[in-house]
Amino acid sequence: MATRKNFLFIIFIFFLLCLFVIYVSYSYILKKQDELFYNLYLNTNDKIIDTTKNSIDDKKHTTLAIALSLSKNENLYKYLENEEYEKLDFNKIIDELKQYSKYKNVWIQVVNKNAIPVYKSWTKEKVDISFRKDLQSTLSNPKVSTSISMGIYNLSLKARTPIYGYKNEFFGVLEVISHLNSVIEDLKKDKIESIVLVNKDVNKVLKSPISNIFINDYYVPHENANSYFVEYLKNNDVDKYFNMKDFIVENGYLITNYNLFNEKNEKVASIINFYDLKNIDDSHISSIKTQNILMIMIVLIVLFFILILYLYTKYTNKIKSQEQKNRLILDSQSSIVIITNGENIIESNKKLIEFFNDCKNLEDFKTKYKCICKKFVNIEHENYLIDTKYNGRNWAEHALYNQNTDFKVAIYDANQNLKHFSLKVSQLKDDNLIIATFTDISQEILEAEKEKNQQRAIFQQAKLNAISNTLNNIAHQWRQPLSVISTLTSGMKLKKDLNILSDNEFKKSCDKIIFNTTKLSNTIENFTNFFTKDDINKVSVVEAINQIIEFLDSIFERNQIVCHFKHTNDVLLDCDSNSFSEVILNIFDNSISALIENKNINERYIIITLEGKTLSIIDSGNGVDETLISKVCEPYFTTKHQAFGIGLGLYVVEDFFIKTLNKKIELKNEDFVYEDKKLRGLRFTIEFD
Repeated sequence: MATRKNFLFIIFIFFLLCLFVIYVSYSYILKKQDELFYNLYLNTNDKIIDTTKNSIDDKKHTTLAIALSLSKNENLYKYLENEEYEKLDFNKIIDELKQYSKYKNVWIQVVNKNAIPVYKSWTKEKVDISFRKDLQSTLSNPKVSTSISMGIYNLSLKARTPIYGYKNEFFGVLEVISHLNSVIEDLKKDKIESIVLVNKDVNKVLKSPISNIFINDYYVPHENANSYFVEYLKNNDVDKYFNMKDFIVENGYLITNYNLFNEKNEKVASIINFYDLKNIDDSHISSIKTQNILMIMIVLIVLFFILILYLYTKYTNKIKSQEQKNRLILDSQSSIVIITNGENIIESNKKLIEFFNDCKNLEDFKTKYKCICKKFVNIEHENYLIDTKYNGRNWAEHALYNQNTDFKVAIYDANQNLKHFSLKVSQLKDDNLIIATFTDISQEILEAEKEKNQQRAIFQQAKLNAISNTLNNIAHQWRQPLSVISTLTSGMKLKKDLNILSDNEFKKSCDKIIFNTTKLSNTIENFTNFFTKDDINKVSVVEAINQIIEFLDSIFERNQIVCHFKHTNDVLLDCDSNSFSEVILNIFDNSISALIENKNINERYIIITLEGKTLSIIDSGNGVDETLISKVCEPYFTTKHQAFGIGLGLYVVEDFFIKTLNKKIELKNEDFVYEDKKLRGLRFTIEFD
């Protein structure tokens, strides 16, 4: 039990160690994986930011290039110098840009040096530009510049360049205006979905929005905005995305933020970029994770092999220790113990070699005898095994197959003394080998034989005593009929001699003689039947007791003994009816003797009751001395006068009920009342359960 607890403890510790290794390793893998994913997303975020910045810068440079090229047009100088503003027309250039480039939304504006818009490609109306701080700055400090700002229509990217004449005189500013649609389209080509959100504070300038798309109070300036992501921002906290300073990973997207600032470095808008995580190559992370898992498995396998090696070493040491212990245990046994398959001996203790002292060791024994069964002696008894086949099984297999049978073997020792052994067998688990234990019972056999002879003598004496009592009973029951027959024949002879015997009187006397001879014959028949029913069958307790009472009727009558039998049911026993009648007769005989010796004729009673499975017989013979009651069932012990027996009756009673029928019997002195008389006697109680 302790070894098993130690084994379970080791397994438990190993299991905890494995769990710890798995937990630590898995935590490390998750942490490492999170770091790798974070770095991967951070790099992807940087690339998206760079791509967005490059796309916007490209749009700025292109817009500025258009502005620079247009500002060098000689006609532009002349028209501004001569104030021929109506001749200004860039629509053809705008149309060509729409047709041959990706810039579909380009507008051109010319403002003279007096800050008066003299040309607008999108309208003929005179528009106040006082709110345009960037344009005012260029007029006051003429230089090339770009900016992003909110106009009355939309968020625009603007490129401005001053207009100088031939003599370097300042005429005004040419401004090219474009939207962010092409930027959004460029980002889409890189699988980036973008939504531009205009700052709430600058929305006040907006008068006629082009897209008419709002998310809460944020204006979306491009009409090609993806409706799914517009709804996504609406359904989630849009402020979180507008103001985020780092990327966010959620719902399968990497979400980044690129802020747009005006010339005063004020945040004008924010480009919210959505990048599908499926487009990010994370195979190297999976590979690293797989490698780490393999490393964990290798560590666990190594730990497992260490455990196996430890347990194997411990087990082999235990086996060696157990073998030594088994050898000590085997050799310490007083019985011969062998391990065999029934045909060859495999192992044994030293008692085998001590018994067969003509052999030096087990190998010597194997050489000489091969199997202990070769020494079995046939004493022709069904429970004594010999070296033969029993329904195809050898002696050991036969004993194993019938383990409930008390098998024995007889073997001659080195001095040719016949020794008897009891045989017990068992089989090793997961093995065909049989352990056979031979216990020397030679002394018990001799004692049993001696006791059997003593029992035989005792029962023979008891039988003779029973025959003696029977003959006395026969003699008593014959005395009266014989006396009647003698009297009748003497009377008939005398009357015949006197010639006074009438035919009628002769007939009556003959009938009486026939009646009494019949009575004598029945008596013989009853006694014969009483002592010859010796077959084992179902014995009726009620019927047997009634027969005994009828058998003893003349004795009861002669000694004025009242015998009363009361029963509420019957009990059937599997036994020899003759033996049962004999032991009950012995109880009655004991009671009759006690009543004749100890009681006057007015208080002689034998009361028999059968209730359920309990038979009770009590007499009024004053009982037995309490100091002797424990000895009354011993052989040859008697409280009777020598004339009444030799002290075997109650011994036979106890032996029959306890040893033969395995029933309980109890004897005790008891006071009782019968017919208003206070009486005392010995009660026999027999339990038939």
